[in-house]
Order: sequence, then structure tokens, then C-alpha cells
Amino acid sequence: MSIKQAIVQQALSLIKPGMVVGFGGGSTVAELVKEAANHVNDIQVVTPSPTTRQLATVLGYTVIDPQYCDRLDIAFDGCDQLDSHGSALKSGGGIHANEKIIATLADEYWLLTVKSRLVGETFDTKTPLVLEVLPKALALVMRTITDLGGQATIRTASNRDGMTLTDNGNFLIDCHFPSYAHLADLNTNFATLAGVVETSYFDHLVTNAILGDEETGQVTKLH
Repeated sequence: MSIKQAIVQQALSLIKPGMVVGFGGGSTVAELVKEAANHVNDIQVVTPSPTTRQLATVLGYTVIDPQYCDRLDIAFDGCDQLDSHGSALKSGGGIHANEKIIATLADEYWLLTVKSRLVGETFDTKTPLVLEVLPKALALVMRTITDLGGQATIRTASNRDGMTLTDNGNFLIDCHFPSYAHLADLNTNFATLAGVVETSYFDHLVTNAILGDEETGQVTKLH
């Protein structure tokens, strides 16, 4: 059994018949979606990921749009980095605004990841803080990032000429800072800035995590 499969088996035990379940993006969550289809009956799915939505639909799940759902029993997602206090950086997929809605709706929000992504007291600056930004606020946000000591890169599309647009029609800005010693304060500055839809820092939103150790093959929980 691979470490990914071991993580999925642990997560599968948390899903009960009749639940409304949130599934995020990524390959580990995709494996969980497939396994749950074979082992758990009568669950409804909410997802921020177009790829996961397509998979869940093909597998025969009832998929609910988040705008019509006011709570979830449990939700699963991945991350780039995680700390022991239940905070995470989720930057790669660029769907963090919609992921954060799912996380906030869920009674329990679980991350599925490898143990090497667990950090100490400070997050590693190799992972950018990503902002979803209204197009009209682009110049304002870029100036503010510079004023706060960061370097900004507007994310561009790999399959066409131009900027990457989110499912909400907004821009993504990758922010690199020399230190994340005060990441929560930095995040607040951006979260309250006009035109910033959402940040990729999930501040104390994580209920628990299932961590796979790639060296030993063992799976543990964060708490």
C-alpha cells in the first residue's frame, strides 16, 4: 500500500452514510472520492474544484453547489504547508477562495498530506502567499505588497496568452516575502484591503490532519 493509499484509508473511516462531504482538489483527495464511491452510500458532495466536481459526477454522486449549502458534516483537502495550530498555506491550485468557503462551512475540516509539509512555528517562505484579486484593484494590491516588503508576481496562464483567471473571474498574485514571522498580521493586512477577495492563508481553520510519513510508511494524525 502506498502512503497516499494509507492516508485515504484513514480518511475513509471518517465518512459516514448520509453525510454532506466537501472534497477539495489534488490527487490524494481524488483517490478518496473514488474510494468513498465504493464504500459509503448516500453521501452528497460539495467541492470548490472543477476537476473534483467532474469526477464526482461521473462516479454518480449528488453534487451540490456551495451557494445552496449552509453546512457540511466534514471536508477534506490538501495543502502546501501546515502548522500544529491548525493553520495552513494553500497556494498551488489557485482555488483557495472557494476552498476557504468550504472549510468555513464544514463542521470538521481535515487536511490530507505528507508529514514533510508540517512546519514548526514559522512557515517556509518557499511557498508564496497567494491573493485572489479583483481586476480593478490590481495596481492598488501590487503597490501594497511592495510597501509591506514583498515581491509580487501576477500568475499567467500556461495554455494561453495572458493572466490566469480564477473561476470567479479574478487575478491571482503570488507574494514572496523574506520572512513569515508575522504571517497572521500580514494576512490581515491583505484580507482587509479593498479588492482582495481572499488569501491562501487558512488561519486556524483546520480541525485536524492525516499525515503520511513517506520514509516509514506510517500514518498519524495532527491532534
